[in-house]
Amino acid sequence: MAQGIGQRIKNMRKAKNLTLKQLSEMTELSSGFLSQFERGMTNIAIDSLNRIAVALGVTLDSLLKVKNTEVDGIEVIRSYERESTQISPQIIQYMLNAHPEKLSFLPRIFRLLPLHQKQTIELYAHEGQEFIYVLEGAITLYIEDNATILYPGDSVQFDSTSRHNWANLSPLPAIILTVSSPNPLMHVDDILQNGDEGNNIWSEANTL
Repeated sequence: MAQGIGQRIKNMRKAKNLTLKQLSEMTELSSGFLSQFERGMTNIAIDSLNRIAVALGVTLDSLLKVKNTEVDGIEVIRSYERESTQISPQIIQYMLNAHPEKLSFLPRIFRLLPLHQKQTIELYAHEGQEFIYVLEGAITLYIEDNATILYPGDSVQFDSTSRHNWANLSPLPAIILTVSSPNPLMHVDDILQNGDEGNNIWSEANTL
């Protein structure tokens, strides 16, 4: 099994006879944070990881060459391993699985920048169920003729056959976790061939 990236950094640090305090001074990251990261107790931003790579005299790629933990159908995706895509000027999508097309449901995280008030919000309907959990900020959820503002900690589940969409009408960015079932990626070839019908499945991610 591949070493965790934190353990790999710890091994490299010790091989260079560097203390946590010395690495902290070189990277401007606190000793407490570095200690927690080496033990796998916290996540790290890519720019902070790059500082560590420079301090250790290695490339960022060499630190990131750690395979996903996958044993007997259990797969762990580290925060820095997520595939991200900017799918519109206001929306960044983060995949939460290395092989999302193999799942019966599709979990994703979206970072939503504020939407210009004058932009039209179109509603769409498609088969299945959807779940939304607000992690940060506030979003407005539209279902048919109803509009509901959701705040951090709020969640909602609804039938996707009702016309719906969501948007960030607040002045600050928002982050949401969504789960779609069935997984549209299981039939991605059909979606690409069906034109507009396929686009409806991706409505929330592509129209705002």
